[in-house]
Amino acid sequence: MRVLWASHFIPYPPKSGMHLRSYHLLRGVAARHDVDLVAFVQESWLRIFYPSREEGLRDCAQELGRICRSVRFHAIDNLERPGGRWRTALEGLVCPTCYTIRCLQSPAARRIFKEIASRESFSLAHFDTIGLAPFRTLFPNTPATLGHHNIESHMLLRRAGSEPHALKRMYFWQEARRVQRYEAAVANNFAAHITCSDLDGERLRAIAPHAHAVTIANGVDVEYFHAARNEAAIPSLIFVGSLNWYPNVDAVQFLLREIWPLAKEMVPELRLDIVGSAPPPHIVELAAALDDVKVHGFVDDVRPLMNAANLYICPIRDGGGTKLKILDAFAMQQCVIAHPIACEGIDAVPGRHVRIAESAAAFAAAITELLQRPSERAQMGRAARELVVERYSVSDIGRRLCEVFESVAAPR
Repeated sequence: MRVLWASHFIPYPPKSGMHLRSYHLLRGVAARHDVDLVAFVQESWLRIFYPSREEGLRDCAQELGRICRSVRFHAIDNLERPGGRWRTALEGLVCPTCYTIRCLQSPAARRIFKEIASRESFSLAHFDTIGLAPFRTLFPNTPATLGHHNIESHMLLRRAGSEPHALKRMYFWQEARRVQRYEAAVANNFAAHITCSDLDGERLRAIAPHAHAVTIANGVDVEYFHAARNEAAIPSLIFVGSLNWYPNVDAVQFLLREIWPLAKEMVPELRLDIVGSAPPPHIVELAAALDDVKVHGFVDDVRPLMNAANLYICPIRDGGGTKLKILDAFAMQQCVIAHPIACEGIDAVPGRHVRIAESAAAFAAAITELLQRPSERAQMGRAARELVVERYSVSDIGRRLCEVFESVAAPR
């Protein structure tokens, strides 16, 4: 088949949750079909992974060019203008389309897709987020699928519910309602909706009852993320997550301000490693004021730090989709303590694959208890890896997405 894949970010390098998902799905499809990639440039990510924009674009084009028939990158014009994010957000309040839908839209971007549609013929067009859905109208005779890394309106409603600032809360609430109306309006324009979990599929069908939602779970490279346990003699915890993403920032604040003091009082020698790109200054300052806490920022290979930790802690209580960081930890036979929201969409059984905690006191108690029970930690880690190998291997998710694409594609 000939597949057009439109992405709201460059799906390389596979070093964050969304990059991992998109890269492995793209690679799985490209192994069987010809893929033409059009990706928008989110420069904030390039600055994390590369010394310069130019070097990042060159490396990404080269590596993605190895698997794709063609690769094309385009700037997000609305965000690259002066004050772009704020201007786009304000325009979203007064214009017919809200921020989420208008962010990627520009005359130049539309010309690119219109040009591609006029000179190329595709078996299928895949748009990897709701913000790309407006471009679907340029391919009226091509079957199309829409990807959902999360159900955007649900995530915005959850964010509105947890936002303490009144004006921000109102903004997220109105944005969520407008995105929800758009999700319902365009759902039938797509032959299939690709969600990360059955739970997200249910959330989408609650908005658009006739949407054909297909679960393609997040996956993990079980060969790369494998157990090589080398636990340090001093008890330690690890948190991993990109710190330019608000649910992870909230989780680290919860961890440092509420969980850590209680856990440290119970286990005075306890240490904590926080790993994640672009840590904001207030997180660095907060950690610096605490004993035995280290913020590493982005690391190219997180496995040595994970293997050395006794426990993996994930107090994420906001956001949507499924958390690849949990699957990575499972693959490495880590004993994981997580908030229920962090485990949404993953078929993990509490007490068997993961220890669940919600309050700071519950997290601290679980940390203390499991540090005293190495055999229980090991047993939970083994069960977690077995789950991942059986259900969440990247080789399987690429194959399943190919099957979905092949079932809805136009014959050539």
